[in-house]
Amino acid sequence: MEASSLKLPKLPKLDLPRPAKWDFIAIGVLLVSLVLIGANLAIAGKKAPSVPFPSGAAFSFIVIQLLLSCVGLMLLGKTAKEGTWWGNLASLGAMLVGMGGVLLATALWAAA
Repeated sequence: MEASSLKLPKLPKLDLPRPAKWDFIAIGVLLVSLVLIGANLAIAGKKAPSVPFPSGAAFSFIVIQLLLSCVGLMLLGKTAKEGTWWGNLASLGAMLVGMGGVLLATALWAAA
């Protein structure tokens, strides 16, 4: 059997919706929340065990992550109205990652 005589079935084309403006904003909020969690963990990893976690940094991380979580929740309403699943997933992720960042910063501040 020759390779040229083999007929492969054609794959169906996937019709993925293109991300809208609000989808990119939701993805940006999600990325900022992830970067802040990484920065929080980096600060916690660099300090000596006997040195307490800086209260100003912990308060800043808690407030900023809480704000990003609220923005993610508001973006979920906007993207759900537009009907784009890219934005729905990104804004839901931003909300959950933001709340995870709040809990992480609170735990690091309380453990110090």
